[in-house]
Amino acid sequence: MLRIAVPNKGVLSEPAAEMLAESGYRQRRSTKDLAVYDPDNDTEFFYLRPRDIAVYVAAGTLDVGITGRDMLLETAPDDGEGPVAVEVMSLGFGRSSFRFASPVESGIEKVEQLARKRIATAYPVLLRRFLEESGIEADVVKLDGAVETACRLGVADAVCDVVETGTTLRAAGLHIIGEPVLTSEAIMVRREGPRRSRPSPSCGAGSRACSSPAST
Repeated sequence: MLRIAVPNKGVLSEPAAEMLAESGYRQRRSTKDLAVYDPDNDTEFFYLRPRDIAVYVAAGTLDVGITGRDMLLETAPDDGEGPVAVEVMSLGFGRSSFRFASPVESGIEKVEQLARKRIATAYPVLLRRFLEESGIEADVVKLDGAVETACRLGVADAVCDVVETGTTLRAAGLHIIGEPVLTSEAIMVRREGPRRSRPSPSCGAGSRACSSPAST
């Protein structure tokens, strides 16, 4: 039996369910359903928080999962020694970018100007990795949501967050700085054993070691 993790909420949830349903898989009828078994395809679906999906797949408790590239990289073992989930293929929906933004009146126009500043984010692992690789020393302020309000409330000087259209940032009086730290979209992930290098946005891309449910 194949065990598949599907996002239970967020921007990836509905498109993922639609893709699977169109491919002939049974899906849940209520958002309260935590799991659904499809006897025709001998497949069981588990509806989980998108951020947790790569963790379950890496542990080997689920065979494959649908999540965002940003969430895969955020949850990868920082030491590179533990089991990890790796990207198998992109799914063509849920596109977004991970970007810096600061108040319009801050005078911050370049990423380099964030040195020694406070940066709020819901993705501390991704942010710290980027800052380290860029040689920028800054304070990372971890928040679980509503990151765009951090500057207005005096918690941070800038933010680094997932952006789709930028409307929310502009409404909060922020403007985007520099190029995207990461471009993300919905992907399928599978488990890979211990490895020494961290997964990158391109790892596993194009691999067919684990086929997409959409193609089964």
